[in-house]
Order: sequence, then structure tokens, then C-alpha cells
Amino acid sequence: MDRHGIALLLEEIGSLLEIAGENRFKAKAFTSAARAIEKADAEPAALVQNGGLESLPGIGPVTARVIRELVTTGRSNYYDDLRERTPAGLRDIMAVPGLGAKKASLLYQNLGISTLQELSEAVEAGRIADVKGFGERTQQKIAAGLKFVRSGAGRRRLSRAVESADRLLGMLRALPGTQQIALAGELRRRLETVDGVDVIASADEAACTAAVDAFMAMPAMLHPVREAPRLASARLADGLAVRFVCVPPQSFVWALWLHTGSAAHVAEVGALAQQRGFTLTPEGLLRNGAVVDLADETALYKASGLQFVVPELREGRGEVAAAAAGTIPRLIERGDLRGTFHCHTTYSDGKATISELGEAARERGWSYLGIADHSRNASYAGGLSVTDLERQQREIDAWNDRHGDEVWLLKGVEADILVDGQLDYAADPGVLGSFDYVIASVHSHFRMSRKEMTARLLRALDDPHLTILGHLTGRLLLSRDGYDVDVMKVITKAAERGVCIEINADPTRLDMDWRWWPAARAAGVKCAINPDAHSVRGLDNVQWGVDMARKGGLEAGDVINTKDVAALRAFLAARHG
Repeated sequence: MDRHGIALLLEEIGSLLEIAGENRFKAKAFTSAARAIEKADAEPAALVQNGGLESLPGIGPVTARVIRELVTTGRSNYYDDLRERTPAGLRDIMAVPGLGAKKASLLYQNLGISTLQELSEAVEAGRIADVKGFGERTQQKIAAGLKFVRSGAGRRRLSRAVESADRLLGMLRALPGTQQIALAGELRRRLETVDGVDVIASADEAACTAAVDAFMAMPAMLHPVREAPRLASARLADGLAVRFVCVPPQSFVWALWLHTGSAAHVAEVGALAQQRGFTLTPEGLLRNGAVVDLADETALYKASGLQFVVPELREGRGEVAAAAAGTIPRLIERGDLRGTFHCHTTYSDGKATISELGEAARERGWSYLGIADHSRNASYAGGLSVTDLERQQREIDAWNDRHGDEVWLLKGVEADILVDGQLDYAADPGVLGSFDYVIASVHSHFRMSRKEMTARLLRALDDPHLTILGHLTGRLLLSRDGYDVDVMKVITKAAERGVCIEINADPTRLDMDWRWWPAARAAGVKCAINPDAHSVRGLDNVQWGVDMARKGGLEAGDVINTKDVAALRAFLAARHG
């Protein structure tokens, strides 16, 4: 088994351990080992042969033993045993507020609950409260969270699905006879949560049959089903659906486009293609009964009289009309970013120092980085006193004296928006004015009415120091809905005040929702793509923010991170000065 397959199996073991309620450090050891194997300079087989396996950071005796077994036999008895005794449905149960791995495991052991339906029935019967460690209050909390969780059952956050998908691709590319292979579906369209991983491959007929057989036999595939001769589906340990389609080489482009979707986009493009004399079939685009040879998706759109539409925009939200008019924008790309702004250090709840983040920004080729620790009101996150702020700003000045010609560090803060809409530190003369920029976010009192929460944010936007409005709705994907707020009123006010709105690129947030960005762009609101980084690795969250910006139709000029350091400092000074 190659590194991709081993990494996927190690990740699956980590998921199963978490679901089973095992020690979280044990589960983390396997997920860390998965990353270590992927990053290793040599293939696992070579590491096993030369005795270098346990010298890799992140590989311990237990994980090394599993890796050796996977290398030599292609299977793991430890994984098979875990899979056999761990119901996959517990993963969805763990997402219910009031539950977690330990409590979900207790419910399974005491009541045999392994699905959301069984949990719902137990709540309705009042049986949850009788389990030791639960009680009536927990039962009520579970009942309140069930509706939200059931609406997202089977879905996974984009970042987690991408990690699994990359490993699957690595495994499937090694299948004999396959010629092309690519991801499709919601994942290719970069939705913030996805219903599964769709993989399209091409091969001749015999090789397609063998490829589907091999897919179904992969150790990580739970409950594989052959839905058609060249189509199979299965699930990973965390419940994520995986769908595999193999088609003849001449049908690959068509299948990739068709399975990428969305259904609304396919229908609109198909209607235009039919007007031009084409026929749409599952096997391909036909003209005069013959399959049209498509070199790539651009040729497909050209045949329909359209400009090429990138996958992120294929949602049936006006992109086909724009393609017909030739007005699809040149969307922002990750390489357009020159820096970012929402980064936490060890001064508050971050794990990296100012200098470590500065060095990391330099390694990424950025020319600036904003330091924005939590404000005083966020005591739970180590919010900074005024004295702490002064000490931090002196450290930033010292960095800029030494390294500012390479990476300029900006003085920022993530100031809490208080209940009355005032920004934290607003009562302290001169404090907010000491920053290069101010991010303002809501971190408390989420249950205000729509009218009250909207008024709270609108008042915050009146503060002349405010530069960027942070995670506008406070949502946590698949865990918590955003608070009730009139987003359009906030967008309109932000445009009036010249305040940017961030795409908080933490993969659990991705907030403001991409669906609002066309309206914000039309209103003239600028975007800041922010990682909400709490570590060096967290800086790379910006990739998910770029995905959301692209889905929202944003170009480089719509995003302030794309400004060079001189233009950015001038922009901030004009806004903040």
C-alpha cells in the first residue's frame, strides 16, 4: 500500500477511535501519523525496509506497527477490529450539542443508540435523562440540537473532505488501466460543506470494470455498493460518502462536467446546447446522433455559445447568463494574496509568537501580516490589557526595524463588539487609534433578537476606527447556526462607512457566507480574506477563504489582501487616520 492509502487508513483509525470514545490523544496520534507519512521524503515501504519509520516526527511505536502491517499485507487487523465494533452513525450523533465522543459512546453502550433516528426516538420517550451522567437538562439540550444536526447529517466541512479526497485520488491513480482521474461534485464546486467525494476516472471497458472492483475492495471503503457496471459508492468511517465513476476516455470531459453539476447549472447550459442542435445524454453530448469529441470543458461551453464557467460558479445563480454575455470575471487566486490580517499570537490565545508568524509570512512570500489578538473583554481567550497592547506594539516595532523591508507587521486587534454595539477599548482614550486597523467581532450574547443584533452591528459600524467586520454571523458550520441578523442592512451600512467585511477562512466558519458577496460587491464593500490563525499552520486557512471569495464572484481588486504593502498601508491610513 502506498503513502496515500496508508495515510487514509491512519486517518480512518483516528476517526474510529474518536467515535468509539477513546482517549483523544490516542486518536490524534493516528491523524498526526497520517500527515507524517504524507510529508515523508521516502515511501513507507522504503522506510520500513531501512528502519527509518520511527525516526519520522509524529510516528510512535503503535502507529509504526500499524504502518508496517499495511506495507506488508495491505491491511490492518487493528483497523478491521475497530471498524467491526464501531457503528458509523455515531459520528453524526457526536455532532449534537450536549454530546461528544464519550457521551455518544455511553448512549450506545446503555441504550444501543447508533443513529440520529434512534437518538430522536429515545429523546421523545424520555430515556436519555435516565442514563447516568445525562439528566433532564442534557436531554432538553439534545432535543433542541437534533433538528439542526439532522439537517446537516452526512455532510462534512470542505477542509476535511478535501483531505480525504486527496488521499483517495492518490490511491485511485495507482489503479491499473486508468488514464485520467479527477474530483467532481460539490467538492469540486468548493461548497463550504459537501455531501460526499465524487471521483471520475477514464479507462477502456475491461480496465473500468477492474477499477470499480478495486475501489470496492479498498480497506477504507465501508458498505461498498455497485450501483451500475461502472459506478460504485461507499462510505468512510466518519460517514462521508464516496462515489466512483469510470467511463471510456472519450466520455471523460462530459462525465466530469455532468457530475460536477450543479443540477441547475447543467439544466441551463443543456437548454442552450439543445437550442444549438445538440442532445444531452448520460454517455455524452451528441450531434446528429454522434458523440461530440470534447477536448476539455471549454470546448463544451463554446459549443453552447458560452464563455467558460469555472466550477466554483456553477450554482445556477446567474452565471450562465453572464457566460452568454461574456462577463464572467477573472476570479481571485491564492497567488494574488500579499498578506492577511486576522492572526492571533501567544499574547492572547494563539500558539505562535509574533516573530514566528512573521517568519511564516516570509516563507509564504507575503509582504505584510496583521497581528490582531483578542481585546480585553475576551478574557476567556486571554484578551489584552492596555499595558499588554503597549508591550506588543513595541515588539512589532522592533520586528519592523529589523525585518520590515521583507515583511511589514501591522498593528491590529480583534475588538469585541459589546452588547450595546460599542467596541471594546472605545472608552479608553487613544487606544483604538493606536492600531493600524481594527477588526470587530461578536463573541457573546448570540441570542439577541434580529432587531437587537442588527442594531448592535450597525452601531459598531459607526465607530470611525473600525476597519474590518469579523465573522459577520458567528456561524460554526455543522455545529451552530449564525445569530439572527439582517445581513443586507449590515452590508449597506458597511458600504456607507467604508468598512471591509472579512471572509473568516477558518474552515469551521467561512463567514461571511459566499452567497452574500455578489450583493456586497455590488454595494462597493471590500473583502478581507482572513485566516483567523491561532498557529503558523493556521495561516494556510486563507486557501479556504479564496475558495469562498471565488464562489462569491470576487476578483483580485475586490480583496484588500491583494494590495502591495505601500498601497495597503496607504489604504489603512486613509481609513483609520
